[in-house]
Amino acid sequence: MMRCRTNPGNWSDDIPDAAFAATATTDEWGIVTGWSEGAQQLLGYRPEAIVGRAAADLLAEDVKEMARQPRDGRVERWSGRATLRHRDGHRVGVRLLANRRVTEDGIAEWFLVSAVPRHLHPHRSNALVEWTFSQSPYALAIYDIDLRLERANADMERVLALPEDQIRGLRMTEIATGPEADRTEGAMRLALASGEPQHLESYFRAPGESRKHAWSVSVAPLKDGTGRLRGVCHVVYDMTERYEAQQRLMLVSEAGIRIGTTLDITHTAQELADVTVPRLADCTSVDLYTFLQRGDEPRAGLPTGQPTLCRAAQ
Repeated sequence: MMRCRTNPGNWSDDIPDAAFAATATTDEWGIVTGWSEGAQQLLGYRPEAIVGRAAADLLAEDVKEMARQPRDGRVERWSGRATLRHRDGHRVGVRLLANRRVTEDGIAEWFLVSAVPRHLHPHRSNALVEWTFSQSPYALAIYDIDLRLERANADMERVLALPEDQIRGLRMTEIATGPEADRTEGAMRLALASGEPQHLESYFRAPGESRKHAWSVSVAPLKDGTGRLRGVCHVVYDMTERYEAQQRLMLVSEAGIRIGTTLDITHTAQELADVTVPRLADCTSVDLYTFLQRGDEPRAGLPTGQPTLCRAAQ
């Protein structure tokens, strides 16, 4: 993975106006394994000239590492600035985002992306902000017609665990990796194709969070006064409390249906164990007084003496 410092100094002023994303992949040892057309456009290297080389060879100066560490200590996302060296020798300053992911073959790699934004026409940019922010009260972002991020409010920055200026110009699948990012971008494409809003429900751990949350995700096409498509509005709402309450009600309902279907006490104990796994526990055991399994009635009052138990179910 490339290592970058926070203040690289001079930045290149000759990046073209057209927006694109320069992407690359490296293995766990920092060797380049993939090189996109955008990366070639940014740095001038053709894939055959760079794949197999160390990514650090592209750095134009000494850098300082900045990483986001999860609770288990393994780096899973990195973001910062870097000064890279173009093939012809001049320096190119970029913002860089790297996500650690595992391929379908089970191989760990780093997916690196740098957005190269265009200089938006002020009127167009302001119109998109006005249309979207006036309609969406939650964590929200605006993507253009090419599904590249143009704006994100503070709540969306917290959901993505990245500031807007580091991800502007990137697609959702370049900001984050995994099935949820793929589903969200797919919903955006469908919204543009159909002209209709799309709704998803997801349950995942956001970057920087210690536990999973339940999210309600809505994407809707944005149109100007003539009905022409101009972009996509992306709205995220944390519905964890409601989701967990629904899960508790479902568990109570299921328990009422599945427990006590017979008068056999051992069978009922097994039904109880089956309902609790995996929703409440990874493993459950039910222990009963031995006199209950013999069919004896419990005595009045609290039990006395050392109890004798028998494992009835697990």
